[in-house]
Amino acid sequence: MIGKVFNNRYQIIEKLGAGGTAIVFRAQDMLLNRMVTVKILREEYASNNEFVRRFRHEAQAIASLSHNNIVSVYDVGFEENMHYIVMEFVEGESLKDYIKRKGALKLNEACNIISQLLAGLQHAHDHGIIHRDIKPHNILLGKDGRAKVTDFGIAVGMSDVTMTYNSSSRIMGSVHYISPEQVQGKAVTEKSDIYSAGVVFYEMLTGHLPYVGETPISIAMQHVQGDLILPHQENPNVPMAISYVVMRAMRKNPEMRYNSAREMADAVRSAYEGSMSAETEEDAIITGSGASRGSNKAEPGNGGKKPFPLNRVIFLALGIVLLLSVVLLAGKFLNQVDEGEGKTKVPSVVNLTQQQAEEEIREWELIPSVIYRASSDEQAGYVLSQSPTAEQEVSKGRTVEIVVGSGVAPLTMPELIGATQRMAELKLGDMGLEFRVLEEFNEEIPKGEVIDQYPLPQAEVRPGSTVEIVVSMGPEHEPITMPNLIGMPLEDAYAALEEFRITVSSVSSAASLQYPENFVIEQSIPAETATESGIEIILTVSEGPGPAAAVETTFSYFVPILSSSPSSERSVQATLTDSTGMHIVFNQMVPGGSTITIPMSISGPGILNITVDGTQAHTEVYE
Repeated sequence: MIGKVFNNRYQIIEKLGAGGTAIVFRAQDMLLNRMVTVKILREEYASNNEFVRRFRHEAQAIASLSHNNIVSVYDVGFEENMHYIVMEFVEGESLKDYIKRKGALKLNEACNIISQLLAGLQHAHDHGIIHRDIKPHNILLGKDGRAKVTDFGIAVGMSDVTMTYNSSSRIMGSVHYISPEQVQGKAVTEKSDIYSAGVVFYEMLTGHLPYVGETPISIAMQHVQGDLILPHQENPNVPMAISYVVMRAMRKNPEMRYNSAREMADAVRSAYEGSMSAETEEDAIITGSGASRGSNKAEPGNGGKKPFPLNRVIFLALGIVLLLSVVLLAGKFLNQVDEGEGKTKVPSVVNLTQQQAEEEIREWELIPSVIYRASSDEQAGYVLSQSPTAEQEVSKGRTVEIVVGSGVAPLTMPELIGATQRMAELKLGDMGLEFRVLEEFNEEIPKGEVIDQYPLPQAEVRPGSTVEIVVSMGPEHEPITMPNLIGMPLEDAYAALEEFRITVSSVSSAASLQYPENFVIEQSIPAETATESGIEIILTVSEGPGPAAAVETTFSYFVPILSSSPSSERSVQATLTDSTGMHIVFNQMVPGGSTITIPMSISGPGILNITVDGTQAHTEVYE
């Protein structure tokens, strides 16, 4: 893979890491001459629609976001059976590696990182996206101190049905940072991300995780049922106010957590500032009380006089030094203005590459600002114009805006979701775009209708590039065994069939003495038949009159005596068959020579059969 070039632009330089479904590389953007990160879906998943959907979803999720604390997406594509995402390259390390190296972080550092994380989350939540897998592994720390959230692989929209178990019944999300509702398979909200952020904050403050165990399930259940040992109980350097922020973020009931990432960030700031103010006041009290005790006593050998307080001497000396420094700096600044040292000339950077232009501008102590504009392919990556123009005299530190060519003007991706496959193909063909069609089973969308597209509507695409549409194949047919519906009320039969995605094509009726009105008496596919979901069935229901009203009665029977043993017991069983079916009304061991009484409830005509020791002994008919 090293040395391979994607899209005639991104050259792979080195492998950065690998996950369960994707491999991450550092690459060179040869057009804009900058480092990028290229994430490639593993080859074994390239033909798996579920994984491809999740992979594309990550690009779509991040592409809709633009925030300093979220990794940016630059490009996406498919080449040689490889799906890839081109993202911003963050030079630094993950928060997880940083914690492993440093242990518990200093309070100000931990509060700074969690505040940046929460700012990125708030932006994602504002755009309707829940991350669902917040953990220090997915937080990158740049060398400039910037924290950036990445890996939106299992992110979802807030309007989606966001349950936490996938089709294989595996928990989605990292078990050490997962929220209780994710463990329980309940719907997730932005408060699920807040819980995970609380776990990350806990780990930064203490250097370890709040819950550990021998198995993933045992760890997951602690999120649901376990007691939380607060950070200040683990690390005495953590103020109690900060510890309480973690406690509220990690409440097991989502309703008791912070309402938003912004609210949690405000709580972090207030707790941190309050803790710092408390420490300052405490130091002042200690220093002040010490000075008071010293000022009330005369130094030995000093004639009983109070000494001049040493701290006043120090403050006075510092004040004088500070005043002199201000005067000297002011004088130096005035001299520099007089000599023109605060001015510089704007260099000429038109027709240079973007990198050359930025380096030239910085060399003249100015700040470059880049704007991209559609251009010919030959002009792509080169400076088309600049402002201010060359040779102008400006103040050092001023921003110089350069316009860089981005190549052929992009097209705007149309809205295809909801269209038929044929209509979508015609639309893309008219625009000069190539396309790939993926098919997926879908429980709700009719067969042949577009259920997803990549890129999303309104996204920019290059003419001639390949896009993807996902077309519904309708519900997936699974092998099933036909349930027995006979004797069920029609409403219950519908519910039973719905579980198997079986459609009732028609319902007819017929007279029945056995079943009440509107009960199923016949089904076109017999019970226990091997079939598949998605088929149709015809039902027949009773139109009456149904079973007659039950009549309570009794029947007496003399149990015969065995000739060989007058006192031996006999096995007596009585079976009643009436309009409601066959019922055993008596089944006991009875001494020979005794008389039994059998209470019965008969619906309509019936027959009572009595057997003794398994042999037919008596039949009674009821009209």
